[in-house]
Amino acid sequence: MPIQMEIFHPDRLVLGVGRGVVTAAEYGKFLADILQAGVVHYRKIIDVTAASPAQLGTDLLLTFDASLRAAGNIRRGPIALVTDPQRNTGIAQVFKAMTSSARPVEVFQSIHDARKWLAKQPIEE
Repeated sequence: MPIQMEIFHPDRLVLGVGRGVVTAAEYGKFLADILQAGVVHYRKIIDVTAASPAQLGTDLLLTFDASLRAAGNIRRGPIALVTDPQRNTGIAQVFKAMTSSARPVEVFQSIHDARKWLAKQPIEE
């Protein structure tokens, strides 16, 4: 499976790690899994440093964002995106620009920096 998800309930944290070519459908399933698990309000680290750039455009990102909004009045937790600057930072920056008004979003090149930033973000109950 190209996106592996682990949920750490005591820390209110979701870790998603993408490997290989991750398709739009697989990103959609990852989003659906987050919704189904009821952890949209958790803090999230999404590490795509080992993922090949997918053909994700702004239309698809808007669709994902609309799916979350349609789920109801759910608070969305902050997201730390970890990217490989040589391959997939562009779409992460677009995602940040499009969705950061709903919750904090930052892009990092190191999972350690992402964890430090995320640790400073409030935990939603």
